[in-house]
Amino acid sequence: MNNYPEGALLVRQAGEGQWSFEYPRLSWDVLEEFHEAIELWRTGYVTDAEAAYRQLTADLPEFIDAHHHLALLLSETERPDEAYRLWGQTVAMGLGCLPEAFEMGRDLLPWSMLENRPFLRAYHALGLEYLERGRVADALEVFENLLAMNPGDNQGVRALAIDCHFLQGHPERVLEVCDRYPGDGMAHVTYGRALALYQLGRQAEADEALTQAIEWLSLVGRELTKKRHPRPRGLHPDRVTHGGADQAYYYWEDQGQHWKGTPGAIEWVRECLQQRKSQ
Repeated sequence: MNNYPEGALLVRQAGEGQWSFEYPRLSWDVLEEFHEAIELWRTGYVTDAEAAYRQLTADLPEFIDAHHHLALLLSETERPDEAYRLWGQTVAMGLGCLPEAFEMGRDLLPWSMLENRPFLRAYHALGLEYLERGRVADALEVFENLLAMNPGDNQGVRALAIDCHFLQGHPERVLEVCDRYPGDGMAHVTYGRALALYQLGRQAEADEALTQAIEWLSLVGRELTKKRHPRPRGLHPDRVTHGGADQAYYYWEDQGQHWKGTPGAIEWVRECLQQRKSQ
């Protein structure tokens, strides 16, 4: 894949500690073709969209966003292994462009710089693929790198890092992620902090964290204590209502295993809900 001409894909410093991808060969005409391919896919012309993506990636091998969208299309048309390989190759190409001066954990690829978004999206997708395939350590490395490069975390990667730490049995590392986002209203952070403290036996802190989580997102707590978890009506996978029944259901679907796998955790939530109700 790295058979693009020298200088066709660059990462340059764009400020103190901040870097940005550059694509010198991506003209407005090329971008128009790319958006036409997206529209073809959106309107159901999947074969034509795939052909357009493949032509763009053949003509411009450095076009990360075209590779990423082709991988998305392959994944959604039941060709996951091909998509997985393509995301891996695309990410390797992007990482290979980082100059020696770029230091992971110090330097940033901010989401606010639009040119960085294709790589950040592709890297995120590869992490999800690793997680789906049970490669938790590899997925966690991706998510931690994404948080290091873009600590503002416009992609919600912190939730995935928390999930990986629970899967690996490291509640103390869950807390490390949560501590980076104080006051965060994301369910994975608020309830994740409470569960991690509970697993560590820090009961007083856990009680305080759970009380706050329930105050912010009470439906999540209620969902955790249900015996059955029917899907709410009108779910939209592309959006979630903060504080809504859909958020609570998705949290249970994604993180319920960690609560069920922690002895006494569900009953603890039930007791906290009862105490709150009686006040």
